[in-house]
Amino acid sequence: MSTRSFRSRLLLLFLVGLVWGGPAIAAAQTADDAYRFSNRFPAVGTRATGMSGAGGVGGWADPSALYTNPAGLGYYQASEISGSLSGLLSRDESTYQIFVDGPASQNTGDNATARLGHLTGIYNVDTERGSLVFALDFNGKSAFDRELTYSGKNSSSSITDTFLPFGEEFDVSEDNGTVNIDVFPVVPFVAFQAGAVEFFNSRFQNDQYPFLQAVAPGQSIQQDGTVTRGGSMNEFSFAGAVEVAPDIMIGGAANISYGTYVFENELTETATRPGSNDGYSVVVGDRLLEGFRSMFFRERFTSDLTGFNLRLGLSANAAEDVRLGFTVETPTWYSIDETFTDAFIRTEFGNGSLAYGDDPDEDAARGEFQYQLQTPWRLSTGVSYTRDPFLISADVEFVDWSQTRLDADETEFDVTNETLEEYDYVVNWRGGIEYRSENGLSLRTGIAYRPGARGFDFTLADGEETDRSRLFLSAGAGVQLSERLSLNAAWMQERSTDQFLPYASVTPPGESEPIDVPVIDEDVVRNQIRVGFRYSF
Repeated sequence: MSTRSFRSRLLLLFLVGLVWGGPAIAAAQTADDAYRFSNRFPAVGTRATGMSGAGGVGGWADPSALYTNPAGLGYYQASEISGSLSGLLSRDESTYQIFVDGPASQNTGDNATARLGHLTGIYNVDTERGSLVFALDFNGKSAFDRELTYSGKNSSSSITDTFLPFGEEFDVSEDNGTVNIDVFPVVPFVAFQAGAVEFFNSRFQNDQYPFLQAVAPGQSIQQDGTVTRGGSMNEFSFAGAVEVAPDIMIGGAANISYGTYVFENELTETATRPGSNDGYSVVVGDRLLEGFRSMFFRERFTSDLTGFNLRLGLSANAAEDVRLGFTVETPTWYSIDETFTDAFIRTEFGNGSLAYGDDPDEDAARGEFQYQLQTPWRLSTGVSYTRDPFLISADVEFVDWSQTRLDADETEFDVTNETLEEYDYVVNWRGGIEYRSENGLSLRTGIAYRPGARGFDFTLADGEETDRSRLFLSAGAGVQLSERLSLNAAWMQERSTDQFLPYASVTPPGESEPIDVPVIDEDVVRNQIRVGFRYSF
């Protein structure tokens, strides 16, 4: 007879090894998510989105000036209000594969969301000379929405292999003929309570490793997974610009950033021949659960972010038809509140089931955590050339991602910060063209590129090396309905490659080689559509 207990509720808050979409047991305090929180769209606003954000750093009278170079506000000749709605359509095409040149299966996950894109008020102060302009602005600067689905057959490994506790992670004692088993780490504890791993006293008495996993080594299973990411980052700005000399503008913006990131990972493992692992059973009180059928695993966390930074800019007409601009942006200092569930597990047998985490009192794997994130400085320069009917613009942005830092009062982030120092600087670039006809119709197109901060940082299942760079292509149009009112629409497509590992390639206790885990390669395409208006007065 044995009993299940939990002697030390050790919350595994600091899982720093889980970087760049690695093992399934993920926490937000990783280099991956620090980088994710810091990234953002190359453009906000409808006109700028049609040009992939190009033109803003050089300086222009557009609501997106608050986002790229607030000095551009100085070119406004009238006051204005503008707004837009934004829709994001995401498609994630996945390839499930365990070995290079081995069997592969494909899936597609689709996701659609709609949000307020921006809302901006511009006030042009009536001055005798020069220009003085103030602005208030809300914009959605990034969105995390995306869904990965995958499936495939696997006889090489199981996530239950990663649930097995090592020798220092469990304790066995006996009291009046009752064997008490204490499992210490959170996830192995949940797996033990839910029947995904089990203690066998006969093995313990024979000086063997006493735990077995529900999926026996070599057993064929069907794996079906879903990884859902959601939420967005928004920015509220107060900005102003002044003309300090003829055609020379300086401007500044104080920005409050806030948003939510939600991550949920689910994996179901189903025996292709139910009951094939006849040597596995789970004792629950006076019951014996046997005939393993399936196991369901879920982890989840929600991060609420609030931050502040400053953006300063200069814009000037360097020559006839040519305008140059410069922007410096301070780090954003974020405070992050996170709620998490490291694991919910349910195991199905032929004669019943066992679960842990669905009862409010079963809170060993749930918790809250607070920490701080400091993003890097950003330096930008841009140029625009205007010769009717065309506007041609381009800009570059320098970001040193190794300067990103994580911190918390009760937790040391030394290892994660060392990992962040392995990141490199990048040079982001954007280019765009706008055509403006005499009848008030405008046509726009653009391109932007965001290099991966770690270069060739992962290998696809077919052996090809790639990175997490992002390419943006855009197009847009505007029409002048009256002297004061115009409507604009824009489309911007984001393309990237990513990779997800459902669980870690661990070496189970008693084994000499690490397990072979599935590799989920992802081709991600996200289409953003914006529709908005501008009204001047």
